[in-house]
Amino acid sequence: MQIKDDWLATILCAMNDAIKFNDTLRNSETVTDVEDVEEWLMQIFECKEYLQEEISKNPQLISRLEKHFKI
Repeated sequence: MQIKDDWLATILCAMNDAIKFNDTLRNSETVTDVEDVEEWLMQIFECKEYLQEEISKNPQLISRLEKHFKI
């Protein structure tokens, strides 16, 4: 599968938003199964790490996208 370079920033931003949202949700009193949320957070982190590893293979992409690696 190939992802257009222009979409990578959007994907990384969406992943950062998902991490922030689910971290807030994890600490919410409305969640009955915190482990499910934590498992989902781990999957998002792993996916983001994979994307970062793939992006790191292209130095031009690193400089364009490094600001999106931070949450």
